[in-house]
Amino acid sequence: MDPISRAIKWRATPTVFFAWVAACLLIPAADTFGSDFTMKGPSEEVRVAERADGMETSSVRVAFLGMIRLYQSFVSPVGGVDRCGFRPSCSRYGYQAIQEQGPLVGIMMIGDRQTRCNIFKEPGADYTLLPNGKLYDPVSNNLLFEK
Repeated sequence: MDPISRAIKWRATPTVFFAWVAACLLIPAADTFGSDFTMKGPSEEVRVAERADGMETSSVRVAFLGMIRLYQSFVSPVGGVDRCGFRPSCSRYGYQAIQEQGPLVGIMMIGDRQTRCNIFKEPGADYTLLPNGKLYDPVSNNLLFEK
């Protein structure tokens, strides 16, 4: 091989290599350039709420939810199942209130619920009677503040 063809081959090798690497990186991304997904963003179904099954960052909320779970696991089963006259049960209501509204408002909602949870409570305009004889009182009906 003459020196001129060796020089051309030596100089062309890095150029071919970089062109090959660029093609390998850009060809898979070419489908997304200008596609509906990149232009519109993810659909509403793909978007999730900020607190949906993510890592909890509030240590106070984690502590309160842990105490409620501890109560539900060890203390509540001792007295027998299905003792609460409301649905959801008071402990489940408290868990949902703290999870959805935060520790401060959740504790106020739990206190409000505990004052209403007694044997003298009757079905009425505020509470519907379920077929199993329990009163339906969800967290969403008792929000202190709208978010």
